[in-house]
Amino acid sequence: MALSGDEIRHRLNALALRWGHYAGSERGEAQTFLNELFDCYGTSRIEVATFEQPQAGRFLDLHWPGVCIVEMKAPAEAGRLDRHREQALDYWRSSADPAASRPAPPYVVLCAFHRLEIWEPGRYPGAPRVTLELRELPDRYDALLFLAGDTPVFDRGRAELTREAVVHVTDLFDRLKGRRAADSDELRDFILQCVWCLFAEDLGQIPAHRFTRLVEQLSEQPSRSSYDDLYGLFQWLNTPGDERPAHGMFQGVPHANGGLFERPARVHLLPDELHDLRAAADFNWRLVEPAIFGSLLEGGLGHDKQWALGAHYTHEADILEVVGPTIADPWRERIENLSSHREALAAQSDLMRYVVLDPACGSGNFLYVAYRELRRIERRLAEREAELRRREGLREQGSLNLFPLANIRGIEIDGFAVALARVTLWMGHKLAVDELDISERTLPLADLSGIATGDALRMLWPRADAIVGNPPFHGSQNLRRVLGPAYLQWLEVEFGVGIKDYCVYWFRKAHDQLADGGRAGLVGTNSISQNRARGASLDYIAANGGVITAAVSKHAWPGEAVVNVSIVNWIRASVVPPATFRLDGVDVAGITTALRAEDDAVGVAARLPANAGRSFQGPQPVGAGFLLPPEEAAILHARTDADYREVVRPYLVGEDIATDPRQQPTRFVIDFAARPLEEAMRWPAALEIVRERVKPFRDRNARQIRRERWWLLGETVPKLRAALAPLPRYIAGTATGKRILFAWCEPWTCPSNLTNVFAFADDYAFGILSSSVHSAWAWAQSSTMRTDIRYTPTSAFETFPWPSPVAPAARAEVGGLAAALVALRSEICTAEGFGLTRLYNLVDDGAYADLADAHRRLDAAVARAYGWPAAV
Repeated sequence: MALSGDEIRHRLNALALRWGHYAGSERGEAQTFLNELFDCYGTSRIEVATFEQPQAGRFLDLHWPGVCIVEMKAPAEAGRLDRHREQALDYWRSSADPAASRPAPPYVVLCAFHRLEIWEPGRYPGAPRVTLELRELPDRYDALLFLAGDTPVFDRGRAELTREAVVHVTDLFDRLKGRRAADSDELRDFILQCVWCLFAEDLGQIPAHRFTRLVEQLSEQPSRSSYDDLYGLFQWLNTPGDERPAHGMFQGVPHANGGLFERPARVHLLPDELHDLRAAADFNWRLVEPAIFGSLLEGGLGHDKQWALGAHYTHEADILEVVGPTIADPWRERIENLSSHREALAAQSDLMRYVVLDPACGSGNFLYVAYRELRRIERRLAEREAELRRREGLREQGSLNLFPLANIRGIEIDGFAVALARVTLWMGHKLAVDELDISERTLPLADLSGIATGDALRMLWPRADAIVGNPPFHGSQNLRRVLGPAYLQWLEVEFGVGIKDYCVYWFRKAHDQLADGGRAGLVGTNSISQNRARGASLDYIAANGGVITAAVSKHAWPGEAVVNVSIVNWIRASVVPPATFRLDGVDVAGITTALRAEDDAVGVAARLPANAGRSFQGPQPVGAGFLLPPEEAAILHARTDADYREVVRPYLVGEDIATDPRQQPTRFVIDFAARPLEEAMRWPAALEIVRERVKPFRDRNARQIRRERWWLLGETVPKLRAALAPLPRYIAGTATGKRILFAWCEPWTCPSNLTNVFAFADDYAFGILSSSVHSAWAWAQSSTMRTDIRYTPTSAFETFPWPSPVAPAARAEVGGLAAALVALRSEICTAEGFGLTRLYNLVDDGAYADLADAHRRLDAAVARAYGWPAAV
């Protein structure tokens, strides 16, 4: 049986989640990926297509005669598909067999797992018909409908149509705002009232396209004005009662209200502005996607233009990773397991009282998807009730229970976003009624006062059975700038966990709001499963009756916030119902607060006393004026009034380790350590530079100690200085990057806060840290920035178990191999003039096999030091 569009989209959502993190080779998993892709469209690949078909000495990845060929590439090639087009098209040309009267298939798919190009080369040989990210495929599933034996659709998808419609609306707003046609609030009311009318007339809520016809008449008759005519329409939409105009331009206009037309906007449109509004009316607003419309319009009317016209919205596949496990899946499981009509009636009663809350709802995209899914659940529950009623021989039920739109609640600090969220949900209400094909009134508009304006962290939240959403993405280091010191002080007092990433407080408050059996699903920065933030968020949830039921451990989030996120769904329950735990698209036995499978011991490692006092982050200047170029430092070093080498030191950052051929600093820093001002005066030229370049900046610093001790670096790290003082050299490592890199440093060098410092001077320690054992541990324990590691000493080093005991011979072997490795890479970098990042990128590509072999020999020696077989 053919799958419905919703079923295909649901399967593709799961596919996008499973393969969104894959970073392996093409050969490794291409066939598995394609088998699953075909299955999403209800087609058995085994029955229709063959893999690895020989062709002129090469192998075509997949051939479905008469339908398509597929050429797969590794995920790393996703950004370079244009380089592989000719190969794919050569395969297509060669796939025709005149002798067998077999033409080349109509479609070609060039796929690098995370990105696809779909070609129709027989008709359009010069360019792909469509290029899609894997995450976009659920929204554009119709572009691959030939996999289901149907005709694909390559025209603009709903997302593209929505974006283009928003462009016309925002262009109109920009024109009106530019000439100050009205104040900002009235202009925004005007835009929202127009948007609802455009949508409502295409879905039959406003008869005979009255709004569009009115705009056309205003364009054709310059003597008339929207100031009167559109205002009159909005007035009638706000007017209650059964008496409606029987004639004229407002004939049959219904009462809408819902608060949307409580203040009918009165704006005069110039001819160009009427043109923009008429162009917006040309779109089929039935195809505008409410789940992204609000986000795009909020961007256009609330942020800068460039943001508005980009693809900055949350993909439905991501929203469903919250709404599915927290709302839809538990309800579907309950419905399918109903065993009696009495249970079905109880479920219907519970559904009518079921409340969903998004405490940071923005323009309502999470709430819209939740509402749509609950209406579909309502329909399936009605079907099950009827099945059980017939099975038990009971009479027909009188009326159908309808899930109330008012059960969808939200909180948002921005008033305009609240208004947008309400419009989004009113659109969703009408679409749901049409999809279900039921008799339910959608006018007057439902009361959505439950979508409220306010600071959710400071408000009392309404009761909710499910809490969903994505709270604001602000890192702990940015909160003072974003929220101000007074708000930070309130957070510390209210939550008692210090200053953490902003989302941490939302996770805590959401859990505190849940009653027994309540569920929540939130998106947070991926710090919630890492380091200090985990203790205040997910550990807090687990310690207070929460169980994580589904999660995505790390996921690149689209939009303004360039971050990796974690998606966490949990239940608060004294008795946890039987459940399938799902982590990163895979069923697991359970999920830890580190968002790892329950049997993954690495995620719950504790700090080891033996590692204490050995790892640090370097000092943080807090003032760019402390930093000097080499030329200026040389002038100070040449002075004879004092030995300026004591306080003007080479300043090492992670980029120096990664890119300098000698891993040496390229700048200097004025570092008075912890000296009092009277002692710092011994180096007057250096102190004067700090006075001129740093003190004015520090005088405005929010922290008193930094204002008063303006001549000292912001963080002086005395424990670091004490640990390094007796050493002839020390190890420095990069704090962030694709890989962890280490280098030896002289005692004179001052490490920055953008490096990690290890108080060791022996080659053995360097070898252990440089081994794949330590690297794997560090990746498992550290937080991440996009796809890079953020090495955090407290979690990555202080928890790291060193070999113990270690025989002198094993220690000497590891140390000798480490010293040889450093010498080899230094020789290459010096000779070639590039740094370690470039060197190891080339090693990854197959160059410098002797260095790769040196690392293998070091890893084997480290494994022997642990007493493991070398293969480990």
